[in-house]
Amino acid sequence: MSIFTKKNIVTISYVLIGLALILSLFLAFQRVNIEKEYNQVEIIVNLTEVQALANGSNINLRETLGQLRDKGVTGVLVKETSLGDLARAGKLQFFQGEEIKLAKYYDKVSKDASLTAANILVAILDKDFEAQITEHLTQKISGVQIINGEVTVAVIPVNLPNSDREKELIYEELKAVGVGFETKTLDEISSESLNVIPQIRDWPKPSKEALEFIAQEIKRIPNLSVILFNDKQIPGYPDKMRVLVEELTNKEGQVYAPIGIVEFFNQKGVNQFATFMNKEAIRVHSIAANDMINYNPKSAVERFELAVSERNIRSLFVRFFNMEQPKEALEINLDYLSDLKQTLEAKGFYLGQAKQFKSPAYSRIIIGLIGLGVIAGGVLILLKKDWRRLAIVLGLFGAIVWAGLLLRDPVFARKLMALASVIVYPTLAFLVITSEKSRSLQASIIAFLKMSGISLIGAALMVGLLADKLFMLKLDQFVGVKAAHVLPLVLVPLLIFILSDKPLKTIKELLDQVITYRYALLAGLALAALAVYVIRTGNEGTVLVSGIEEKVRGGLKDLMGVRPRTKEFLVGHPFTLLILYFGLARKNWFLVLPAIIGQVSLVNTYAHIHTPVVISLIRSVHGLWIGIALGVGLIVTVKLLERYFGDNRA
Repeated sequence: MSIFTKKNIVTISYVLIGLALILSLFLAFQRVNIEKEYNQVEIIVNLTEVQALANGSNINLRETLGQLRDKGVTGVLVKETSLGDLARAGKLQFFQGEEIKLAKYYDKVSKDASLTAANILVAILDKDFEAQITEHLTQKISGVQIINGEVTVAVIPVNLPNSDREKELIYEELKAVGVGFETKTLDEISSESLNVIPQIRDWPKPSKEALEFIAQEIKRIPNLSVILFNDKQIPGYPDKMRVLVEELTNKEGQVYAPIGIVEFFNQKGVNQFATFMNKEAIRVHSIAANDMINYNPKSAVERFELAVSERNIRSLFVRFFNMEQPKEALEINLDYLSDLKQTLEAKGFYLGQAKQFKSPAYSRIIIGLIGLGVIAGGVLILLKKDWRRLAIVLGLFGAIVWAGLLLRDPVFARKLMALASVIVYPTLAFLVITSEKSRSLQASIIAFLKMSGISLIGAALMVGLLADKLFMLKLDQFVGVKAAHVLPLVLVPLLIFILSDKPLKTIKELLDQVITYRYALLAGLALAALAVYVIRTGNEGTVLVSGIEEKVRGGLKDLMGVRPRTKEFLVGHPFTLLILYFGLARKNWFLVLPAIIGQVSLVNTYAHIHTPVVISLIRSVHGLWIGIALGVGLIVTVKLLERYFGDNRA
């Protein structure tokens, strides 16, 4: 007697799924505790805006900083001073070759300076900043010569510009070069018990020595809290980032300060850099400067609160309102900061330097066993169709491939298996629970909850597979969001209706069908609906969200604290309940598509690993009970319509 009987395979699958579920819940509970303790939020403001407020109100910088600190500010973002900043402040000037002869101070410039047209000369007019400027330029620009004199000049060789535009581009690149921070200002910030958040500039082709130099500059900053980068890529990206990493970690591997990752600002190399830095990173949220016009203090506070409570953001970079009139802006923004502080504290958060995110304790063995639970779910799908041999072959093959991938590339293996989990279990849920028989209303609700429970096993396994600081901080993330939403829409109808008792006959009948205009129109509408569904999936889909829907979402958020997903409670869950009540048959097969959307969305809610588990769970519960209520209403409506049209026909 073979041990690979259907009964034995089912038993083994149940054991593997049960074990995987226990291990996943163990990791999920760790995540819940970690997220609960991760409750300190840093509010940072921009130094240049603080200076503008101080100047507009005719008070000194330290007094302004003290007022902001009392309203909840914990740190100040200080962008690295650039050559362009100094040029605008009149502290240096740019010239091409002999242009410098027109300067009124030319007689104070050493005659050793080469005035060829292929040289850009930077005349340094601020003696206090001179040493710092020359040191940075020497480190960052190859071939630069420093010509000392009453007015010191940096001579920078360039590719001879052939037009005014080429010259402007050369100037733009040079003006973007950073030359460090003003020590006096940093000391004033730290003396007010505020943290310093430096924003480091990139520059072309940094050398190993230059990166080491910058790292030493960073380490000397007082009250260093978080390190931010200013430009589209990290200094040293892609091949020299390790140099900076090694300089910013001590011999024990501890970092001098975590890396700030600005949400929705895609900097090349920042996630990789943070991963190299032992995953020590803080997620930062801000409202973009060009987007501030769309907000007022109240709506900005709501946006920040949502980022903190639902996306584990722990550093808020707050831009000020009404900065076109700095004199009137101080009181407005003090009230704004006070409201933000009160809102966050009312939600159970504390203001202060953001803590480091801990990571759940796991092992490769635990992850391996959880992955086997996903494979076991796939085996049950095949057994549900009585494909025993295929289940044995694919189950064993899947386990071998999974073990190999986990050993060779564990991060990729985990992401791949997490994707499989959110496809397998909603599909299994439909195969197990749906039938052609009608049910009572009570039995339909119970069946719906069972279906959702099976789907949520997939969510739990995914949470276990991705229970790592790497994913919780979004340094890496769940992949295949579109596939996870679309594949079950194909698999479920295929398995239920096409690959039935006689799949070849069914396929032949479908191919023999005459395509009428009605079917063509329905197919076109279905494709259009699918396109909208796919586009709306993910953050980029917000462009299709109407103003009315935004207001409804906001209302649900205000009413419930956590907004349920629209496609669950308004589309998926009601149609699922309708199918379970009336029974699923070929005549109403199209209802399965919106129904699947609900289960798919239910599971994929947990794919947002940067969202606290408790928030996702609350969102799911709200979606389920509202979906059940609307589903009951839909059933009643359909029955009334049947009775009405039935009476009319009679």
